[in-house]
Amino acid sequence: MWGPRLIQVFSMQSGASQHLYQPNAAERLGDNALRCTFVAYSVLYYCWPLLLPYLYRKGVFEVANVGPALKAARITGGVMLAMYAVRGLGRCMNEEYQQMIQALVRAEEQPASQERQRALLQYDITLAGVPVQFQAQRVSSSPPPASSMVYNALTSVVFPFSTAKSLLASVLARPMMYPGSTGILNSQIAPMLAQGRYHHVSKNKGERRFVGTIDGNTLDTMFFDRRMSDGRGRKLILASDGNAAFYEIGATVACLATDYSILGWNHPGFGASTGLPFPVQEQNAIEAVYQYATQELGFSPDDILLYAWSIGAYSTSFLAEAHPEVSGVILDATFDDIVPLAATRMPQVLGGFVEDTVRSYMNLNNAERINKYDGPLMLVRRSQDEMMMTDGTAKSNRGNFLFMSIMKRRYPNVMSPAAEEHMWSYLSRSDPRRRVQGQQALSSSDIQLMETMLRSYVDQHSIAYPCQIGDDMNDEDRTKMAEYIATQMLQHHRSTHCVPLPPEYMREPWTPRWTS
Repeated sequence: MWGPRLIQVFSMQSGASQHLYQPNAAERLGDNALRCTFVAYSVLYYCWPLLLPYLYRKGVFEVANVGPALKAARITGGVMLAMYAVRGLGRCMNEEYQQMIQALVRAEEQPASQERQRALLQYDITLAGVPVQFQAQRVSSSPPPASSMVYNALTSVVFPFSTAKSLLASVLARPMMYPGSTGILNSQIAPMLAQGRYHHVSKNKGERRFVGTIDGNTLDTMFFDRRMSDGRGRKLILASDGNAAFYEIGATVACLATDYSILGWNHPGFGASTGLPFPVQEQNAIEAVYQYATQELGFSPDDILLYAWSIGAYSTSFLAEAHPEVSGVILDATFDDIVPLAATRMPQVLGGFVEDTVRSYMNLNNAERINKYDGPLMLVRRSQDEMMMTDGTAKSNRGNFLFMSIMKRRYPNVMSPAAEEHMWSYLSRSDPRRRVQGQQALSSSDIQLMETMLRSYVDQHSIAYPCQIGDDMNDEDRTKMAEYIATQMLQHHRSTHCVPLPPEYMREPWTPRWTS
């Protein structure tokens, strides 16, 4: 009755086959009724700020109407319990569902048994009631536990303005920033996700595993092991998807074009993963995935390359800060700070309130996080990125602001006022490699000189950030050095936001340490 929902059954043997699970009439009746109830709840959850004034004017909240409202709630609850019972009865009479339950129980009894885990993998199921196959542990970098419900309730009474911000974050900010966590979108694309999992497991030899976080969420992950193949399979790409993308159909799929091993995961509330993608849950989620990669899958930190697309850069930047020993970080089509992007999508009259709400509950500041990481780093800027531009121009792409923030922190002496002005001119073009009249590209001799100067500095001082190179340069050399570093760290891809990134960008990022 409370068990996981069985979606499809597939074989991982050669000549892989697939068939959708066929529930009987009783299970179908109960499941459809419950699904309609949850969809209705999801719609009401996001629309209640609009419905509340209407219901108030209709007198729904008057004392005389309390009794009928409670009666309606009791009837709804009773119907839901009856539908759960009908669904449970149908499942008990379905032989294929019972076989899945037996495989699940056997896998839970002996989690170390590879044979029993593989037997469970042939069933595509939701995570409700499913035991995790790897449980993360709290580490020093783990964020503090979230406030208790009692504390939040008391705060709401004493500080009603905080309550308004909390409601705005839950009802508006979080669904807008992470639409993949909404029940409506998940229900609409569920068939696509199921088909994606089928291809991953049956065609690409993916291994689906359920990972537990320290805050009680369960994450749906998919691992593609290529360590036995020639090439770069011993290295792992840990891929973090965007705000409406999933490992089944998102950036993780683009990574399959490489010869790396790949580990994809779904954000809390996305697909089968439980929870909601608030910052603390995001941090705990990617830490759990990282522990799974290092402790269960056996990858060393210096063999893990972090790749993030769009809003996935927040969790990835947190992980890079917490584990600077990783091989490198690739941030694709992302931003420095979520507030400027949020402000352009909300009425100006609410600007201050929106900023305060985002800072309090959805403070996704990638620049702040990634500037605490000193390892190899690559940024990929999309030249026609409609999501990252605030006014439709290349200069307004928030990826530019992220890059400039990193440059000022890593190379403060290089970024003189003249060099900064030149770099903004450089970034204002959709493709900085194409020069406008009156501007000259770095010549081959300039590039060689900059490499020599950087190599000489690293040989004498090693490399640590902030790097002090540039304190004895003139403005012309500082400008050339800033542009040279930009050509190495910042890559430009001519595309819009949602086009899959070509595999040639997924490589070890440049670092001055290579020149030593």
